Formats: sequence, structure tokens, C-alpha cells
Amino acid sequence: MTPRVSDPVRGLETEAAILEATRDLLAERGLEGLSMRGVAARVGLSATAIYNYFENKQALVRQVVYRGFERFAGYLKAAVEEVPKGSRERLRALGQAYLRFALENPEYFRVIFSAHGKVGDFDELPEGGGYPLFRQTVVDAMEAGTIREANPDLVVLYLWTHVHGLVTLLLSFDPDARCEHTGEPLSGPELFARFSEFIYGGLRPESGPVGETAGISGT
Repeated sequence: MTPRVSDPVRGLETEAAILEATRDLLAERGLEGLSMRGVAARVGLSATAIYNYFENKQALVRQVVYRGFERFAGYLKAAVEEVPKGSRERLRALGQAYLRFALENPEYFRVIFSAHGKVGDFDELPEGGGYPLFRQTVVDAMEAGTIREANPDLVVLYLWTHVHGLVTLLLSFDPDARCEHTGEPLSGPELFARFSEFIYGGLRPESGPVGETAGISGT
């Protein structure tokens, strides 16, 4: 929405401030705790002036979520630009980018994965919310033989759930987590790297029963 103000430059600056305030309030209070009046107060506008920029709360939230997903998609696309298609490294790069986006943009992360369901489906989001890129990377890896054949959508959800769960824990607790048995300090990226061993190799002992499948890599 183009701001209905006389000074376009100042109008765009104010619009950006409104979006940032909305993002922060959504991250702090959730959708139910967000109001146009609250956003206006944080930016220093009157309760009525904010309607010169956004017609209602739904339009405001939608724009914040779309901006968040645009940034998220940028992280994902940049992470795989120079990584060979079909490789496990490409899958790892996407996971690392997901983690990096969340730790560097915690407010956006909280908003886009809590409020996006209120404003549309993944198909309606920038770059499909990142899902098409994840899925194609999985399909390429299957075709290249670097991971075993399976339903690609299930594999995407499996991998997505893994990294999303790790990110959620890291945003709730100290990112410099420690393994209890060693007391070794491990950052979020280091934890992700260690977990990748379990993802691709499974938890089956090397001498486990022949034909037993673990993880997504098979035997």
C-alpha cells in the first residue's frame, strides 16, 4: 500500500518504522496482543494517522509476514548458489541458512512461523515460503543417489522439523548449549553440524542387523 502522505520519502520511512514496530510487537505479544493503536503509539503516530499507511490490522500483519519470508528466502537462495545440485552439502547448506536466519532475525522468525497461517498459504508467500526450494533440493539428492528414495514431501517435512525444532530450542535457551556428559560448549551451528551425522547416518550401530534402515540415508 502506498502511504497517503504529502512527503513520499518521509512516508516510506514512517511505513518502514510501522512495519518494524509491528514485527516487534507480534514477536512479543502475538497476534492477539497486537492493535493498530499499540503500533501507532510505539511509532509516535496518532491512532488515526496509521490508517494513512495501512487500511487495517490484517493488511499490516500480512506485509510484515511477507517481508519476513522475503528475507528468509534470500538466506536460503544465497546459501545454495554455489553448492552442487544433488549433493548432501546442498541440503546441509539450506539447514544452516535456516538456522542462521533465525538466530540473526529472531523477531522475524517468531512472526513468520506463528502468524503466517492467518494471512495465507505457503503458495501465496514469497518464494513459496521456501518450501519449493527445499523440495527440489531433496528431489535432486534422490535422483543423484546421495539420499535414498522416499516421498520427497515427507523427507522435506522430516528435515524441516529437525532444524525448526533445534532453532526453537536455541531461541528459548542459551544458544551456547552444553552436552551434559562432556560439558563441551556447542553453539547453534556446531549443534546442527553434529546432528547432521545422526540425520544422514541414523542411530543404528554400525554392526546393526542387515537391512535395518535408519535416518533418510538407508543402509
